[in-house]
Amino acid sequence: MSTAVRDDAPLSYAQQGMWFLERRAGQARHTVAVTFRLVGDLDAAALRAAIEDVVDRHEALRTRFPVVAGLPVQRVSPRAEVPLPLTDLTALPDAEREQVAAQFLAEDLRRPFDLVRGPVVRAALLGLGPREHIVRVSSHHLVSDAWSWWTVILRELEQLYSAHLHGRPSPLPPVPAQYGDFARRQREWLGGPAGAKQLAYWKEVLADASGLPPLDLASPSASPDAEQPSRTQWTAVPGPLGERLRAAARREHVSLFMLLLTASQRMLRRHVDTDDILVGTRGGFRTSAEFEKAVGLFVNLLPVRTQVAQDADFRDLLHQVRRNLIGAYTHRDMPFERVAQVLGLWRPGFRPVIGACVTFQTAPEVPPALEGLDTALVNHDPFSAHPLDLGFFEEAGALRVLLAYDPAQYDDKAAARLLDDLHEELDAACRELEDA
Repeated sequence: MSTAVRDDAPLSYAQQGMWFLERRAGQARHTVAVTFRLVGDLDAAALRAAIEDVVDRHEALRTRFPVVAGLPVQRVSPRAEVPLPLTDLTALPDAEREQVAAQFLAEDLRRPFDLVRGPVVRAALLGLGPREHIVRVSSHHLVSDAWSWWTVILRELEQLYSAHLHGRPSPLPPVPAQYGDFARRQREWLGGPAGAKQLAYWKEVLADASGLPPLDLASPSASPDAEQPSRTQWTAVPGPLGERLRAAARREHVSLFMLLLTASQRMLRRHVDTDDILVGTRGGFRTSAEFEKAVGLFVNLLPVRTQVAQDADFRDLLHQVRRNLIGAYTHRDMPFERVAQVLGLWRPGFRPVIGACVTFQTAPEVPPALEGLDTALVNHDPFSAHPLDLGFFEEAGALRVLLAYDPAQYDDKAAARLLDDLHEELDAACRELEDA
């Protein structure tokens, strides 16, 4: 496959913010990894060739980040080989085999990428038996996001694996646009009238936000010097409570996420000495169809600022959040990193003043359907780059909650207490809306 190489591109604003954070805080928390178990007759050569074809198709996955004149740039390599080394664990007893595999995956997640020299993608294969393997494919978060993995990379991997199995050419059309195109256009757009209008909106919304106090979860056993991946805790919203939440959202003519976000902000109010609660949620820059099939960091952090008085009526809060969230989505093309740069919204260590992110996801994360193989995800926790990340997941009518947290700032007990507080707020929200 021939691969053109273009001139250096600037970093997007999302990349720029993460690059500076990388320089200050280490990168253990900036690795995005997808791991899946394969049962069946695996053709490892076809799998490696398929992975390399995906990397060849997307410039972001062949990008490195040298510093030129004091600033990082995106420089695309002509071709990036992706070895798929096999670690054979078949000689170990069953229980020990799984333990060693889990240890290998944990250590792999902590291995840094060399952003200057590359590559920014790696893969590994664990042999558990003649017909059972675990595959790990990782990248640095600078070059990919969740959409990139679940909607683009893994879906392309399915088709390319089949093509290599049967000796056929790639069935995929060329990628319409690359991430470097997006980064260049973003810089041009920000300098125009539309960018100025959106920046003016965020200046008004986030006036004086730099003085907001941080969350205080009383975490005496946190490790401030630790450079390690986010820790996670899952909880499930009981079925009856989930139905009450959905019914309440329908009665109030709001989305379920708006209700969950309101309850989350009121829960966080317990841990700050202010009624002014600022959280983030994720928006996307894929507003143009040509970038839907592109790989890169297209995620934007959208601030949602709500006045949450201790005795506030939940219905009033809910409709305040609804207005705020609609405003945020309407102005989602302005990179948060640009707003933070203009308004000085960084804490020491290049941490954003937004310390918590709340998201909602309904689309399931599905492993690749590789021909002739049964596949399943292995211990997958969605990636988080925020000190606190509260994610709601709705699958087959069930509502689950994932709390991801930075162990350098929060310990396990504080995180568990936060989830307990959330359950209380969700129940209280239903009671208030039902009684009104």
